[in-house]
Amino acid sequence: MEAFVSGDVPWEPVANHRSGEVYRKFLREGELAPGVGFTADLVKFSEGAGAFTAPRHRHDYDQFRLTLEGCPDYGRDVLAPEGQVAYFPAGAHYGPERIEGGSILQVQWSHSWVTRQEYDEMRDQLSRTGRFEDGTYISVDDTGAEQRTDAANAVFEAVKRKRFGMTELAFPIPRYPQPLVMNPAAFAWRPDGNGLSSKVLGRYTENDVYASKHRWDDDDATLVLSAERTQLLWITTGSVRIGDASYGPETAIWSNYDEITNVAGGAGTEAVCFGFPIA
Repeated sequence: MEAFVSGDVPWEPVANHRSGEVYRKFLREGELAPGVGFTADLVKFSEGAGAFTAPRHRHDYDQFRLTLEGCPDYGRDVLAPEGQVAYFPAGAHYGPERIEGGSILQVQWSHSWVTRQEYDEMRDQLSRTGRFEDGTYISVDDTGAEQRTDAANAVFEAVKRKRFGMTELAFPIPRYPQPLVMNPAAFAWRPDGNGLSSKVLGRYTENDVYASKHRWDDDDATLVLSAERTQLLWITTGSVRIGDASYGPETAIWSNYDEITNVAGGAGTEAVCFGFPIA
């Protein structure tokens, strides 16, 4: 188990290859399950001229995003106001994207994940042979023709070409045609019979990834995070106890795929939970 108390960590500016001023708090990077790499961050966006924008694009990895503040616009009427959760299927297009103000919790993962270090090093390398502009990487091929590629995908492709010998980035057939947005306020609480109530917001793909919300109704209730998968619990209100330690709102609690984590909470405590691919 690992806990990240976000209020104890300052925001850091992001070397953004798209437009806008963006800040982040790094949560965690590693494996969600054997062979499944990931990165998790809190991301904050500026307003006005510093708003984040990105052209319509897609990725070869999955994502969960929880809106903490604001209302991100993921394009074509896909909005995710504060408190809502979005699942981004690998291979599905979204955008044009505009996020003005606010913040999100974001987790991205795949079987061929590019680490933060690999990404930053390759972005710097590509900057010496081309340029990043408005969410696009612009370069010149051997014939002198200008080539334009989504900025993030240009970096991913270059890393995977180096690591795997890929000739181009391969996108899976999307399981769903666009991001799926879940509104927890529209779901009813269901008592679990153990002093807790839950809302199952969605379960996705053959990997059974899920998003849910939990509420502690009794002071002596305990939520058990099982060992079959990595789970991320984001505390929204109240406080929880794990062993002798207590954690309040805006804490990210990671339970690894090979451990059981018992999370006790005070009555009225609520949390959003993400379950990742089963190990």
